[in-house]
Amino acid sequence: MNTLFFRTCLLAGLLACASAEHACAQSSTDQCIALRIADLTSAERDALSIALTEHGDARIAFACVPAGLIILESTDATRSADSLRLHAMPGLLRSVAPSRISEDHLTLQHAEELCANERDR
Repeated sequence: MNTLFFRTCLLAGLLACASAEHACAQSSTDQCIALRIADLTSAERDALSIALTEHGDARIAFACVPAGLIILESTDATRSADSLRLHAMPGLLRSVAPSRISEDHLTLQHAEELCANERDR
């Protein structure tokens, strides 16, 4: 039963990621934040996705584990990037040490290029 619940949550998170990719590209960068996470794992990305889905304030607009990149987007168009940080960080900090996280000023397109470069290595 727990496995089915976990898989359902994981699938919901992944679907949210896929559908949000395009939305963040067209919305204001004031509603997105780009994070670099050293040695990011798939499990950490999935845990963040689940935590964000449960809380409902933000979602992953783009993630690239090999490059350690995550772009978070607010689910509320009126929420600022500062508010997004306040609501998203607790979920992230449950599975990632703060020393591994740094914020970057990346566009979605630049993040996708960095990801492609990392995958080509």
